[in-house]
Amino acid sequence: AELTGVKDDEKAKAITELTSTKEDEKAKALAELTSAKDDEKAKALTELTSTKDAELQEAVKQEQEILAKMKSDFEKKLNWFQEKTTELIAKNKEEVEKLNEQLTTIEATCAEKHKVAMEEAAAMALKEKEDAVEAMRQSQLDQIASANSERDECKELYMKEAARRKAVHNKLIELQGNIRVIARVRPIVEAEKASGTEGNKEVVECTTNEDLVVHRDITTRTRFEFDRVCDQGSSQDEAYELVSPLVTSVLDGYNVCIFAYGQTGSGKTYTMEGPPDNRGVNYKAIAEMFKVEKEREEDVEYSFRVSMLEIYNNTVRDLLNPSVDEFKQPKVLEIRTTNEGNVVQGLTEVIVNDESEVFEAMEKGTANRAVGSHSMNLHSSRSHLIVTVKVKGVDKHNGVKSTGKLHLIDLAGSERISKTDATGDRLKEAQAINNSLSALGNVINALGSKKAAHIPYRNSKLTFLLADSLGGNSKVMMFVNLSPVMYNMGESLCSLTFASRCRAVNLGNSKKNDDSEKREIKRLQNLLRTNGIEHKR
Repeated sequence: AELTGVKDDEKAKAITELTSTKEDEKAKALAELTSAKDDEKAKALTELTSTKDAELQEAVKQEQEILAKMKSDFEKKLNWFQEKTTELIAKNKEEVEKLNEQLTTIEATCAEKHKVAMEEAAAMALKEKEDAVEAMRQSQLDQIASANSERDECKELYMKEAARRKAVHNKLIELQGNIRVIARVRPIVEAEKASGTEGNKEVVECTTNEDLVVHRDITTRTRFEFDRVCDQGSSQDEAYELVSPLVTSVLDGYNVCIFAYGQTGSGKTYTMEGPPDNRGVNYKAIAEMFKVEKEREEDVEYSFRVSMLEIYNNTVRDLLNPSVDEFKQPKVLEIRTTNEGNVVQGLTEVIVNDESEVFEAMEKGTANRAVGSHSMNLHSSRSHLIVTVKVKGVDKHNGVKSTGKLHLIDLAGSERISKTDATGDRLKEAQAINNSLSALGNVINALGSKKAAHIPYRNSKLTFLLADSLGGNSKVMMFVNLSPVMYNMGESLCSLTFASRCRAVNLGNSKKNDDSEKREIKRLQNLLRTNGIEHKR
């Protein structure tokens, strides 16, 4: 083992040395061979590079010569072109200027033509627009005309239907005996003009012959319907024409009551009496009564008596005989209930034969009436005036007797103390007037209520005296007089509301006051006796 180990070591060492020597020889030989190859390569590369550089330099030289020649040719051509261009510019300078001038002219012409074209286009567009607007306007006008035509046709149909309805309604009212109401609107007076721009604005509009509207504000309107509406332009004749049939009824034996209601200064006295050159209902009614009496004188013999009284501060005064008592105060008369109805005991009744005697008595009574002035009316009636004409007729052919009675009443106007500035006696009078009118309103309310068990006629002298007319056998017509302006709108609405309530009151059928029924009963009794038949009650 030791021998083997030594041998192996020597062998390994010899191998290592041999290997190292071989590798060194091999590396040396390789290095020498590589160096020789590199030298040959460098030499060959140098020779090749030298040859290529010479060829390249020759080619560059040739190219430079070509470029130099091309540059020379280009410069020659450029110089020629510049010369030609200069010659051409110089030659065509005038032509260019001419062309510029022509171009300027053409541009101006084009601009003008463009402007004209734009104006024409605008005009055409405007015309087309105007034509379209005109066509639309004409279409709208045609539609409006068609709508107006339809409206007028509908309105005409409505008016015809309303007239038929009104005729039927009036016939029903006549059969029921309702109070007929006529609304009359007076013109604006000075006191209202002085109330300011807003105060004298007209708010009462008469829309038809039977309707009027009160414009409370821009949006609120209140409509009223009456038997007739007389606007500011209505005449005294037009107002009386509505009353005329009732006046004739008096001569036929009916009781008739015509009265005017409204605030102070609303035109009641003007409607009922009127000025001397333009008389009202009272005078025209008296004149017509005697005219009809003349027409019937061959058939009927009539006699007339007239009385005239006022209710002042709730007392009754005789205006045809204003006597005084032992204290030199106006004598106060009392109202009593009799078989003939409510009568004023001791009231003067004047027998008259023609209208002139009646007018004379009326003028005498008017002179004795209580009047006063305040801020609303310089000649304000301070009392309720009642003119009564009693008519008795005897038929000359059969002896039938008839009696008729006509009450012509000018009520004192309702007052607002804040507007009239009433003091002292005027204030006391205003309070009495308002109280009596309030009592009249209570009576109307009770008459219009089916549930009312009692009618308060005795609450004032006015209602007690009118009890026969309002609740009995009488035909009644009322004038409600109105101011047309905003300043008095509150009072106008109150008057219109009261008039509407009056119109709704059913008084029942009025009966003719004659003895024809008694005569017929007596004739039948005599006939029975003649035939031997005993009449037993």
